[in-house]
Amino acid sequence: MKKDLYILMLLCLLPLALHAADKHHPRSIVGVWMLVSETAPDGKETQQIYTQYTRCKIYDADSTYYTVQLHAVGEDMMILAHEMGRYRLNDSLYMERDRVMPFEWVDDTTFITTFEGYKEKMVRSNTMTEERQQEIRDLVRKYPDDADAPVKHFVLSTTERKLKKENTLFLYIIMCMGVLAAGVAVYVYRLRKRKREVERKLAEIEEERTLRPEVVADAMKQVETEFFQSDYYMTLRQRIKAGGNIKIAEWKELEQRLKAIYPRFSSSLYGLYNLSSTEYQVCLLTKIHTPPVEIAAVLNKDKSTISSIRKRLYKKVFGKEGSGKEWDEFILSL
Repeated sequence: MKKDLYILMLLCLLPLALHAADKHHPRSIVGVWMLVSETAPDGKETQQIYTQYTRCKIYDADSTYYTVQLHAVGEDMMILAHEMGRYRLNDSLYMERDRVMPFEWVDDTTFITTFEGYKEKMVRSNTMTEERQQEIRDLVRKYPDDADAPVKHFVLSTTERKLKKENTLFLYIIMCMGVLAAGVAVYVYRLRKRKREVERKLAEIEEERTLRPEVVADAMKQVETEFFQSDYYMTLRQRIKAGGNIKIAEWKELEQRLKAIYPRFSSSLYGLYNLSSTEYQVCLLTKIHTPPVEIAAVLNKDKSTISSIRKRLYKKVFGKEGSGKEWDEFILSL
């Protein structure tokens, strides 16, 4: 009786063991893969380290894949969202959508698929963080491939996240030092250091704008033109001109749309000064060419208050007196 019970338990546990073994199978393609070369039917091999873009695929354990094209922009990454779908894999065949392709597993870092005589070699990438992968998944889900739609470029900014974290830490340190008798000296030292840092970041912004690759500048100009001609922008401008309020969700949408056009806009601002929500909203509205009188109406402020905010921001960033118009010109240049 006891022996039969042991056998029954083993039979119950067997499917779980097989599932665990399959999950950790050395031939699992779950993860991030980059296309490194393509071999034509005549045997001619082309390296796929493109001047402009490199294809990337993310495979999830639920048999979903995400395809994008990547382009490095300094510490950041420009992507073109392509497609998502379901895939299947066995020892010799790889299937996605209506494509069935011979599959060759080279080792745990490389596999080859063949489609219409062309062999594509994919190499596993272990450098992309899970946070970055999730950003890519979200963009591909939101902007699926559409041949009739304009090309959509997005920049995933590592710099922006780092700058926001640095600003939060910097503020916390200043608050802690304020309760100590010796905090005055530390506070003065950090203010001077911050000033040098701001000067350095301003120089970096100008250098980045001057040395920006032509392919990136052209892509950003194209997306900018599409934005200012879009129905979204026209509708938003009409609401702003009429003095309508903007909801929290709409502020977030405006911020995300501007990131697609001006990838360093938010990171540059937060890197120069820890803005309040109202100051940041003034900057967002200025960036889409909103006159101060309309900004005041949207934010329920006096025009003089908006003028004071712009002058104060100019002085905080540049360390000298300036006009609201000079701050507007700086915002439009980012």
